Amino acid sequence: MLNHRRSTPRDLDLAILRLVAKHEGPIGQGNLNLRLRRQGLLLSTPTVGRKLQELEFDGVLRKVGVDGRVITERGLNKLRQWDAEARLRGSGEALLATLQRGDKKDILDLLSARRVIECEAAALAAEHASPQSIRRMEELLERQASIEAGGLGVEEDVHFHQEIARASGNTVLHSLVCLLRNHQRYNFLITSMRTLVGTRLVVDHSAILEGIRARDAGEARQAMERHLWKLSQDLNQYWNRWVRVRAAAK
Repeated sequence: MLNHRRSTPRDLDLAILRLVAKHEGPIGQGNLNLRLRRQGLLLSTPTVGRKLQELEFDGVLRKVGVDGRVITERGLNKLRQWDAEARLRGSGEALLATLQRGDKKDILDLLSARRVIECEAAALAAEHASPQSIRRMEELLERQASIEAGGLGVEEDVHFHQEIARASGNTVLHSLVCLLRNHQRYNFLITSMRTLVGTRLVVDHSAILEGIRARDAGEARQAMERHLWKLSQDLNQYWNRWVRVRAAAK
C-alpha cells in the first residue's frame, strides 16, 4: 500500500463509507478507488478490494450484483457513531486546556459533568452488563484493593469507570466517559487527593459493582452518585488543606 498521506484503518473505513453514502446508487470499485486517490489515499486495486470485502463482512456495505456496493443501515449508524466520536475528540482539546489550568472550579465542573453522564451509565450497566463485563469489573476492583495498600491505583480507577460505561451498551456515553478521563494529570489528582484525605476509592467502587451485579439500576445509579458527590467533598477538603499549606510556606 502506498500512502500519499498517513492514515489509519479507521480513516480508510470512514473515507469509504462516506463516499459510498454520498453516491447515488451503487458505486463500483474502480470509481471508488479513483475518488479515494483524489483524497490522497493511494491504494492498490487488491487493497481496496480486500477492504470492501471486510466492510461487506461487517455488514456495513452490501454488494448489488455487478453494479457495485451501497451502504447499509448498519453502515449509516456506524458512520454517525464515528462522526460523533470525531467531534468528541475535537471538543476534547478545549477540555484538556481547561484541566491544564488546574482551577478548583474547573475540576468541580468536570465532576458535575461526570455525575450526569456516569450515573446514567451505571444504571444502564445494571441492566445490560454481560457476565464477562462484570468479571472484568471484579478483576479491576481486586487489583485496586491490592494496590491501594501501597499505591494509588490510578489506572485501575480509570479502567473501572470506562468498563461501566462500556457495559451500558451506549456508545456515546462510553465515548464521553473516555473523553472525560483522558487526562493523566486529572486522574492522578483524583486518586492522590482521596488518599491524602483518607478515603478509599475501592469502597465506593464496591458499592457501585454490587448494584450492577444485583441488576438494580436504581442502586447502581445512587452508588455512583454518592461516589462522585464524595469526590467533590474530598476535593474541597484537599484544596483547603493545600491552600493552608501554601499559605504557611510563604
